[in-house]
Amino acid sequence: MRSLLCLLLFPCAALFAYQPASDRSGFLLGNQDQLSLEQVPLAAAPEPEADQEPASLFSQVRGRAENGELDAEAQLGVMYYWGQEAPLDYSKAMFWLHRAADAGQRDAQAKLGAMYFLGQGTAADEAEAIHWFRKAAEQGEPYSQGCIGLMYIVGHGVPQDLPTAFFWLYQAAAGGDQDAAAPLRAVKTRLSVEQLEDGVRRAEAAIHSHTQR
Repeated sequence: MRSLLCLLLFPCAALFAYQPASDRSGFLLGNQDQLSLEQVPLAAAPEPEADQEPASLFSQVRGRAENGELDAEAQLGVMYYWGQEAPLDYSKAMFWLHRAADAGQRDAQAKLGAMYFLGQGTAADEAEAIHWFRKAAEQGEPYSQGCIGLMYIVGHGVPQDLPTAFFWLYQAAAGGDQDAAAPLRAVKTRLSVEQLEDGVRRAEAAIHSHTQR
């Protein structure tokens, strides 16, 4: 499977070609010295519960999804996406992920963004990908925040805007997305002290607002 972050990071080569020897601000997350191009999964593959057979787990999740449980709809979509406890079927994955995403489930919105970007189960649609990434990112979903941040670095589907890239990558890294750390560090070297201070202030405020929901 292609890595979405790989596709977004390759155009960053010119931006990241020069790296100062020192880091000015000291609040960097992670310790990578180079950009990571490792594969990033679009979703964690579901693991069967210890006391359940795979088939019974799938039946249980499908039943809950058919009864309108949002998290189960998202989980069922992921099962179809990976072909785990269910036949691999991008169309069914998109159907169930859309049901959950349309109702505001942020993880389903993140998965949809990736599927639209990569053209899995549908024609590739950058605008639709950004739409779903942004919805998930605004709810505090780290993977989408990282993807949006990278898009702002390279101007991919959005205007190139390094302060905005920093705003999203900072939140992604703070939320546990380890792959956001290296791009975050690279962006920081291109911003002024004032831009960094403003970016941290706005990102921390956004993080606080997510935790209060």
